Amino acid sequence: MISSLKILMDHGISGYLILISAFFCVLISSERLWYLYIKMSFDGRNELEAISKEILSRNYNKALQICHLSPLNPQLIVIRDGLLALESGREAMNSAISAAVLDVSKGLEQRLAYLSLIASTATLLGLFGTIMGLITTFAAIANADPSSKARLLGLGISEAMYSTAAGVIVGILAMVVHTLCTSQADHILGKTQNAALTVIKWVEQSERNNA
Repeated sequence: MISSLKILMDHGISGYLILISAFFCVLISSERLWYLYIKMSFDGRNELEAISKEILSRNYNKALQICHLSPLNPQLIVIRDGLLALESGREAMNSAISAAVLDVSKGLEQRLAYLSLIASTATLLGLFGTIMGLITTFAAIANADPSSKARLLGLGISEAMYSTAAGVIVGILAMVVHTLCTSQADHILGKTQNAALTVIKWVEQSERNNA
């Protein structure tokens, strides 16, 4: 492992850039995976059922109290903002719900674009490092002893391949994490949008029942 890192750093700026990419990949991946799969992982079915009963009974204050019990749940955030704006009319409620869904979406997608960037850039950096390594190798064997050229060529190509391997590994890791995070973000956003439509339906039904 240490020898591989040393060989990679011997490639100059490309090697250091790959290592920097790997560092940020691990950092962003850890934060996004924790945020999407742990911090933003809510069941919420019991809360939604309780909120449904309160809204259908037009007990909006009790429904809001239930929402405040789980302030990070994106489904309850959308419902809370919609109910808070309900007094200003249905248009205001719809606007508040749309704004809340947009805010949730931004939070879920935050920094995911960096993972996509790292995935593509790390691979290209690996290729760049390999090319530079091969250029250096061919330049070194140009004036070498004929009996040692084959050995130097094989050694140089072997070392140059470390750069490609490192770049591909970082790129694959970034792509896998990006896919996992995007899938989870879409899942959470879908549940949030469903909650947004559901709370509008509940309010409409409560108004019809009490008309």
